Amino acid sequence: MTKAIETILVVAWLIFSCGALAQQSPKRVKLIHTDELRYDRSLVDAQRLIGSVHLEFDGTQFYCDSAYLFTNDDFDAFSHIRILDRSGGTVASDFLHFDKAMNTATLRDHVVLRDKDMTLTSNDLIYHVDTEIAHYSGGGKIVSTANKNTLTSKSGTYNGKSEIFYFKRNVVLRNPSYVVNCDTMQYNSNSEVTFFHGPTTIVGDSTSIYCENGYYNSKKDESRFGKRARITDRSTVLKGDSLFYNGSAGIGEVFGHVYIRDTTQTFEITGDYGKHIELSELNFVTGHAMMTQDFEGDTLFMHADTLRSLPDSAGGDRIFAFHGVRMFKSDLQATCDSLVYLQNDSSLWMYASPVLWSSQNQVIGDTIMLKLKDQALRHAYVYSNAFIASDAEAKGDSIRGNEIRFNQIKGKQMRADFANEVLHQIDVQGNGELVYFPTDDKEGKPKVMGSNEGQCSSMLITFKDGELSKVRMDDSPKSIFKSNKFASNEPLRLSDFKWLSDQRPRNASDIFRKQ
Repeated sequence: MTKAIETILVVAWLIFSCGALAQQSPKRVKLIHTDELRYDRSLVDAQRLIGSVHLEFDGTQFYCDSAYLFTNDDFDAFSHIRILDRSGGTVASDFLHFDKAMNTATLRDHVVLRDKDMTLTSNDLIYHVDTEIAHYSGGGKIVSTANKNTLTSKSGTYNGKSEIFYFKRNVVLRNPSYVVNCDTMQYNSNSEVTFFHGPTTIVGDSTSIYCENGYYNSKKDESRFGKRARITDRSTVLKGDSLFYNGSAGIGEVFGHVYIRDTTQTFEITGDYGKHIELSELNFVTGHAMMTQDFEGDTLFMHADTLRSLPDSAGGDRIFAFHGVRMFKSDLQATCDSLVYLQNDSSLWMYASPVLWSSQNQVIGDTIMLKLKDQALRHAYVYSNAFIASDAEAKGDSIRGNEIRFNQIKGKQMRADFANEVLHQIDVQGNGELVYFPTDDKEGKPKVMGSNEGQCSSMLITFKDGELSKVRMDDSPKSIFKSNKFASNEPLRLSDFKWLSDQRPRNASDIFRKQ
């Protein structure tokens, strides 16, 4: 061989060697072990591996009883199949087809995937070897020993690297404490956060939850439910745009379009924001807060800056209303600064400048207590500085007076009795004073005939159709009647007289009017 030819061969060999080193060797399926290897092209164009077969591809181990290994590195595996991925998870089945080009293993029949404390069973599974992502579409079941959860769904995906699950269609999660049904669910086993998508129901021993999106963080014991969120707990229904609950702290919050209904007490509370504290069993609602309660075909509407409820020792609820309280009922309206409603004895206490209106009558005092029976108003008690006034030239709700002459009754305290929720009579006790304008209604509109002034220790006033009808004065009464001929044109006013018709709620929406 001449020197020139030898030099050319050396150069060629160097070029070939460098090029080969520059190219990455293609990944191959490696045969690690088999008891027996056969090849019969007349049966199948593949190597037949029989007995204790062990194959390896890119760090993933495959074990089976027998296999067909094709020339393109695809293979079919049969019986007692087990895949051991690089993260330590395992997959088992009765049949497997490995597609090298797609880097996927398709498994059928008695498929079982195990990873840490999770076990997935299905009749079909597609496993991506490189990404460690598994997917089933023919129904699957997952059991977790850590949190005692069992989940079934029509289709699902599991990412072994990120440990994230995706489930779709007919998803059912069963726990000893609750059952979840939803359309789509995502679960991260690292963060232990579960996301719900689509119509979702969560049913426990006494509580059921509905939402159309939300999440639950089991590490922090926090959950949020959104879009048509609703919680039903025994006789209480709670709704809102979104619900947030911290189980460890025992605090629940509701945001937007808050709705609370007690089906046993026939009342509802609405607002913009609500909060529930389990330890004290405190509930409160703010922002356009309103309580409505049915009264035998009529409805009471009440608004305040804040509505709060607490249970009492007898098992009922105490409802507190703070600041700017306004109430409307077709035959009864009221305002005050604060209010307490005691469900057990059906009493409603009004504090700080309370005002009560019934038909043409206005009642004020330091404190007013309304007594309910069978969901109807029966009595009103006025404590200290009791004062009732009405327009003498008004009749019912259809004819309004001139607001010049006012019938007035004053005393230390009063008791007002209602029949069919219409003012029937008033009993005045202590320092009674009276200004009364008798009227003639012959022409269809009240016409003042004169004035009557009186003083006594106690009085009993009877009403007819909500209008003053009779007055009985007891204990050293003094009374002066003057006809129009002798009466002064100056309007008569008892001390502490106030006419507050401009503050009176006129309809249900008017309770939100600021004074």
